[in-house]
Amino acid sequence: MIGRPAKLSRTSFSEVRGIALVILGVAALGFYYSWWFQAGRLTSPWLVLGLLGAIFYGVFQMLTNWLVYLWTHHRPVAPSKLSVDLTVDVFVTACGEEYSLIEKCLAAACAMKGSHKTWLLDDGRDPALARLAARLGAGYLTREGRKDAKAGNVNAALARTNGDVIVIFDIDHIPQPDFLQRTLQDFADPTVGFIQVMPTFSNNAQSWVARAANETSLDFYNPTSIGMDGFNSVTKMGSNALIRRKALDSIGGYQPGLAEDLATSISLHAAGWHSRYVAEPLAPGLAPLDLSSWFIQQFKWARGVFEVLLTTYPRSFIRLSWGQRISYAVRTTKYWIGPFIFVHLAVTIGVLLGGDVTARAGLQQYFLYLTPLVVADMLIRQLALRRWRHPSILGGSMWRAVTLIYATWPVYTLAWIMAVLRLPLSFRPTPKDSGAGVNPLWVLPQLVSAALIIWGIIRIVTFTENYSSSLLLFGFAIGLVFPQIGLLRPLLRSVLGLKKPRTGTTNSTFQTVQSNEQVPEIE
Repeated sequence: MIGRPAKLSRTSFSEVRGIALVILGVAALGFYYSWWFQAGRLTSPWLVLGLLGAIFYGVFQMLTNWLVYLWTHHRPVAPSKLSVDLTVDVFVTACGEEYSLIEKCLAAACAMKGSHKTWLLDDGRDPALARLAARLGAGYLTREGRKDAKAGNVNAALARTNGDVIVIFDIDHIPQPDFLQRTLQDFADPTVGFIQVMPTFSNNAQSWVARAANETSLDFYNPTSIGMDGFNSVTKMGSNALIRRKALDSIGGYQPGLAEDLATSISLHAAGWHSRYVAEPLAPGLAPLDLSSWFIQQFKWARGVFEVLLTTYPRSFIRLSWGQRISYAVRTTKYWIGPFIFVHLAVTIGVLLGGDVTARAGLQQYFLYLTPLVVADMLIRQLALRRWRHPSILGGSMWRAVTLIYATWPVYTLAWIMAVLRLPLSFRPTPKDSGAGVNPLWVLPQLVSAALIIWGIIRIVTFTENYSSSLLLFGFAIGLVFPQIGLLRPLLRSVLGLKKPRTGTTNSTFQTVQSNEQVPEIE
């Protein structure tokens, strides 16, 4: 958002505007914290615990993200004809997914320009896929068992190949023919250990959930990741990644876990390797099509990221640069949004249903102090996305993303509890097609909380004469209810089978940029 661009005119104005908004955001954060330190406030251990949570969330998820925005700038693109004398192995990882998806990805990987060897890493041991690989001219690798899931699959293949650079694709990401030409040149710098290409999604027109899931990723894959690149702290995201074999060897291979990619990138940075981010849609993939797929994906990701937050990140902290510490703080606390919403829902429901006039007044005052922070954070994030989104990404409202993320609070909260208690979760790939329906347990907490808040408001309005003094409280309560109710639309379509997702995966939002020119900045 702020960056170091070459031109001064409009860009300088945007820089000043961004800095001003962040200063206002810091002031709003301080104003919010002042509520907690009012006389007689911290008399309950629950309020002390709430303050600690507010400090951790405000600093690690909001303030650090704003700092990343301030460092956002586009790295100059290296010449595509730069000679890089490195051999390349391309890994396409598979484990029981749909044959047609694997075929499409494998064929595209084989067809990429530039010298490389493509390998299908089949953890499903499917003879049909062995024949497919042979027909397309790809190598075929499998192994005994499925230890360490994707990380184990990659490590087994590393032991049987010898390319200087490993390129990894999930089977739903389809690389463009010039993928290698647009990325490999960054390895001319011998300190670069890995390169992450921006993930994008090509199926947002297929369902409401797919479009909303796509929108939830826009901030992180655009301004946040570009800012992390400025800090030399890009995080690996699974697919569309290129890794120097020597770098992987230096950390003992791919790191196992539910968030194996994040753990691997932290280990690589801690070992002194640099990273690069290519902010172009060179290998679009598929977003979850329905609520069931979305919840499965988010549960696995959140549980894995929280595990990294509690284990890998603290162990590696001292060996990371300050920029990397800030960036990984942003990444590993992203799913704290779930517990944050849960606490506010629980307190609001408790006050609406059982609180007296004093309790309602106290909660309303809290929301009064919280409002400027919420507004400032929204403005900062919107400005960052507007300025630093890729030119192929359409602007517009992010209400779908807000609805989907906020309504996923039970998943994120459960993932946090499991991580803290060290309760295991087995690895499960994200379903790539539309499932049979969503388990009612996934949505029961959202619907119950919405019903309780609505009943609480009706109860107060009906039986309380001075309810007008609680209007701000009602406003925040309705704001908490809206995402829960918004979940009804995709839920009903899933349950009733209404309006099946359209076939095809073309999405005009993401059109591959075929030029080698530097991506322009957007005001």
